[in-house]
Amino acid sequence: MVMQKKIGKTFVISFVFLMILPAILTSYVGATEAQKPSLSVGNYWAYGVEYLDPDSGIVTMNGTTTREIIGESNVTIDTELYECFVVKIEGSWQDATATVTWTLNGMIYLVKSDLCTVKEDMEITLIIGEEVTLNQISNVTYHSPLKECDFPLTEGKNWTVSTTKTETITYPGEPPDTKTTHVARNYTVGMTMDRVTVDAGTFDTFVIRYATSDSIYEQYYSSGAGGNVMELVYRRVDEQLTTRMELMETNFIAPSGPLEWWVWLAIAIIIVVAVGITYIFIIRMRKPSTPSGTAKMALAANFSSPSIF
Repeated sequence: MVMQKKIGKTFVISFVFLMILPAILTSYVGATEAQKPSLSVGNYWAYGVEYLDPDSGIVTMNGTTTREIIGESNVTIDTELYECFVVKIEGSWQDATATVTWTLNGMIYLVKSDLCTVKEDMEITLIIGEEVTLNQISNVTYHSPLKECDFPLTEGKNWTVSTTKTETITYPGEPPDTKTTHVARNYTVGMTMDRVTVDAGTFDTFVIRYATSDSIYEQYYSSGAGGNVMELVYRRVDEQLTTRMELMETNFIAPSGPLEWWVWLAIAIIIVVAVGITYIFIIRMRKPSTPSGTAKMALAANFSSPSIF
């Protein structure tokens, strides 16, 4: 009876451990690699935005911006056809006096296969008091698509972007102004991951960094959020912070990734150990004891032929 209880306990402990082991280790799977997220129509991300005076560090404007995948569309750029997600962008920011308001409305087209940006259509409006003082429409295409994330992301990874940007700016009552420029950027991923806490939660992130002629950009990408959980912009000349954007909310749910080989190895070891312990107990139980007196009579009465154990 005692031996049977030990076997039962061994099975229970092994079974419970095997059940919780994948859950324990899955959080570590992909920790050093981020695959392209599985996005779908309906995914959205809401961010809080602050604009700062780089000299004083004082917040001069703040507001929110949202990104939502609202559909899919085929986009043709220079005879090349791209299957894209259509991402709706909305934003609104006010200064400290609440008398100056900027609004942003537009669409970004992301290539479904790699999430590169191929097209941007934006409208920016400046409102002072109750009067609209500026309205600008911007239409941008990239050929080839702009790759801001080169999946899979890994620590220390870097890549170079070289593309042609064609931008048309339109103001009400004025003819469109179109310019074509060459865009060249070097992207680098930090050598270690950063744990970032924002309103949406705590995330382990890959820090992607690149620079333009005026600014330095840091994007904190998380697989768990399916995008950036924080974006920082610095003035290039002295690296003083000018913009901060943090994730407030998202409905993106990261799918459980496949277990890596070392996780399966750990599970296999546990199984082997559990089977080995159980086998030892079974062998011990098979060793016949030498009953005496009443015990012999009880055995003879209950068993007419030898039992397996």
